[in-house]
Amino acid sequence: MMNPLKIAMLSSYYFPHKGGTERYVHDLSHALAKRGHEVTIFSHYPGPAGKYETEPVRVVRVPSLWGPFYSPYLAWLPESQLRRQDIMHSHAPPFYFTNQVSRIKKIPHVLTYHCDIEIPEQLGVFKLPGKSKYLLDTYFRKTTEIHLKKVDQIVATTHSYAETSPLLRNYPYRVIPLGIHGERFRKALEQPEIQKIQRNEREILYVGRLVASKGLVFLIEAAKLLRDAGESFTLTIVGTGEDLLSLKLLVHTYDLEKQVYFAGKVEDNELLHYYKRAAVLVLPSFVRLEAFGIVQLEALAMGTPVIVSDIPGVNEVVRKSQGGYLVPPRDPPALADQLAQALRNPRELRYRAEQGQAYVFSHYDWNTIAGQFEELYYETLQRKGKSL
Repeated sequence: MMNPLKIAMLSSYYFPHKGGTERYVHDLSHALAKRGHEVTIFSHYPGPAGKYETEPVRVVRVPSLWGPFYSPYLAWLPESQLRRQDIMHSHAPPFYFTNQVSRIKKIPHVLTYHCDIEIPEQLGVFKLPGKSKYLLDTYFRKTTEIHLKKVDQIVATTHSYAETSPLLRNYPYRVIPLGIHGERFRKALEQPEIQKIQRNEREILYVGRLVASKGLVFLIEAAKLLRDAGESFTLTIVGTGEDLLSLKLLVHTYDLEKQVYFAGKVEDNELLHYYKRAAVLVLPSFVRLEAFGIVQLEALAMGTPVIVSDIPGVNEVVRKSQGGYLVPPRDPPALADQLAQALRNPRELRYRAEQGQAYVFSHYDWNTIAGQFEELYYETLQRKGKSL
């Protein structure tokens, strides 16, 4: 390996705020630190600014104001600390740090583009007027274009998402996927308490936030079709979110209380038990805010096949690993049909699970992915004429 690097990770949100980007920043930072690099995460969080140590990665909290939709803006990054770094790696959207970071011209800037910004037609109970949505869409598109032009290297998480992005496809990018800590899952599979869990060949599992963009309404409608067709099954929904009450009402309306169970928030270690027990995981997302779907990697690592929406980004894992099935988004009959076929063929499900598990361990381990970023950092430094 070449000389260790000082890497600044810049993320608008970080733990204890939980989400896909926060998990990505945490896991990548720790994987890079294990490879000998000095990683500092710069982020903000409501409350007093300051810093604290989290071995082996340092976290620096920066002050900021708070704008609409609980979004931070006008963050005051400590430029004196940033100038001591070898490379800066920001994560967007949101792009709150990108503009300030781009002013530090001498330090190469890598940006991971996590997803397109989509303005919903409805914000909570408020329906957004068509003109307002158009203006917001235009604003975010223009500002995103400005930010993308300022960075030295753009990273996308899948080819299919980047190729179909109305913005990203217009810029040069490198594809480096998300990952899992393979060692953690291998060790879990060797634990007696995990090994004794019996696979329930009629259990369907969902893991994620309970929000409209995740497509749970379509999964519950598919469950109704399965029940009406005489299929025996259970659907376990793991997670919390703003749509919990409306989803429970839908389950009650369809008289599905005997089939559908809301497990609520589940800690990471306990979640492995849910993965191990289920026959199949379903990811019914249907919008571009879902650009990958890390839960499908976790399920496959635990030997559970997946059924996911055939949308860019999300569909790439299944296509490459053969670890499950693709269904049209927002199509409950198609989802119900695929679920019925899968549950009736446990041998086929086991084959898919074995294929997917092997592929995930060999292609989506964080150590492998950190190595790809390491190479990218060195290439970017060389391109900028920096000595290593």
